[in-house]
Amino acid sequence: MQISLDITDRRRGEEHRKLLVNELNHRVKNTLSVVQAIASQTIRNATTLPEAGRILSGRLISLAKAHDILTQKNWSGADLHDLVTASIKPHAPIERFQISGGKVWLPPNVALSCALALHELTTNAIKYGALSNATGRVSLSWKLVGQKQQRQLELEWREAGGPTVGPVERKGFGTQLLERIFDSDSAGRVVLTFEKSGLVCLFQVNLSEPKGAEALSQSSKT
Repeated sequence: MQISLDITDRRRGEEHRKLLVNELNHRVKNTLSVVQAIASQTIRNATTLPEAGRILSGRLISLAKAHDILTQKNWSGADLHDLVTASIKPHAPIERFQISGGKVWLPPNVALSCALALHELTTNAIKYGALSNATGRVSLSWKLVGQKQQRQLELEWREAGGPTVGPVERKGFGTQLLERIFDSDSAGRVVLTFEKSGLVCLFQVNLSEPKGAEALSQSSKT
């Protein structure tokens, strides 16, 4: 009887280890796909190698911070407010932001995509937008709409007090990322509006089928 129990426990332990290894392989492959997409698009759009290195480093750091948050939660997901704070603080004073929204739990892939999107918006605001001077501010708000099986996150990034904004003639990787990262039937959509008072970015993200990071990985092929 004891031998039978030992064999059963050993078999369960081996099956559990196999599941963990398979899950780890899946996460590593997804992460490498995202990194490949970021590197490919960064190099393609940068004008010099030093610029490419600097931009790529910032994007990878943002991705790493999102990984840290997910790891702390055993990759079950991430709290949106925590993710927003972690994405903004390394680059800009949090006091320049007006943040409002209820508690939202993001699936892992959506969390990674949101982290990258927030990084792009923050760095863009520092270079050209509301954070490029001493008086501009950013309003960041979100809400959940729909039922449990059709839940959707609506997140708005709105800049004010920065330089007057005009139409963008050439789309850089940041704009392309923002437009593609949730731009699919399953992931949701993003709308960029270049108002004179500042950039407005509206995300509508489906939380029932999170495939934001997978959508990003496809951008390297286009």
